[in-house]
Amino acid sequence: MQRILIDADTGIDDSIAILYALKSKKLLVEGITTCFGNSGAAQSADNCLRLIKLSGCGREIPVVIGSECSLEGEYASAPAHIHGKNGIGNVVLPKSGQKPLQEDAADFIVRKANELGGELVIVTTGRLTNLARALEKDPKLPRKVKKLVTMGGCLQVPGNVSPFAEANIAGDAKAANQVFRAGFHMFLVGLDVTTKTFITKQDLENLEMYCTEESRPCVEYIKKALDFYFEFHRQSAGMLCRCVVHDPLAMLIAEDGTLGEFAMIRAGVEYQVPAYRGMIVTDHRFDSEMEQDEIAACIRVDSDQAVRRLLFAFQ
Repeated sequence: MQRILIDADTGIDDSIAILYALKSKKLLVEGITTCFGNSGAAQSADNCLRLIKLSGCGREIPVVIGSECSLEGEYASAPAHIHGKNGIGNVVLPKSGQKPLQEDAADFIVRKANELGGELVIVTTGRLTNLARALEKDPKLPRKVKKLVTMGGCLQVPGNVSPFAEANIAGDAKAANQVFRAGFHMFLVGLDVTTKTFITKQDLENLEMYCTEESRPCVEYIKKALDFYFEFHRQSAGMLCRCVVHDPLAMLIAEDGTLGEFAMIRAGVEYQVPAYRGMIVTDHRFDSEMEQDEIAACIRVDSDQAVRRLLFAFQ
């Protein structure tokens, strides 16, 4: 069983990734840190606490409120028509009696890495601000973490906030550059594969038909939240009754890397030139000027198998 820490800006797709992790028999969630992005970090933490209760996992999982702005002090949340005013498609989940842990998110990440002695897997589904701040506190952090799986970026496909950049990376490009160059055993799951992986309304109808009573509350939530997400995809991309699977795909690959094919790259992130902010910069030369370790970038994925695994967790 892999012991994971999730760092999220808990929007609709983040929430499904979190529920999957809580349901998985191969993942043990050690904690969740939150950041700004799809909503504010405090709202994301509240969403996480409600999702933990919804999952019925039977235990308290530490949730820590993290960065409310980028390393450079900038804040911008996703427009409400993407993830709703509360980040989870305006679905109102029962309130949790659990409270956020009163600890700095960067300190929490460093502490868990030290406690787990090289066994911690970090899965990020939002900006990389918390992780960059943790690096500032402990530059040796990459050697204390088993692996880092990051949903973000684009290499051979267009971005979703500019022609060159994906939202999680562009949202704090300076932090992303620091993390990319830090030497983590890093797996990048970006738009190259997430935009080729879909959940459909028919998938949800089938799931609703076959899910157990234990999983029904989660399935009902997923159906309501994705109805909101389907509408965004219809308006923004002309998709009918389907949506892409960003963050859940990263979680699935964290659980089982054999779902994907990877290319090894040396890469950083442009953060100084506004027009290209968030663009992943690679150096494929034999004698690369980028001295950091290579990153495993997912370039192909078994989309059908991934979606089947995702939905099967709720049956």
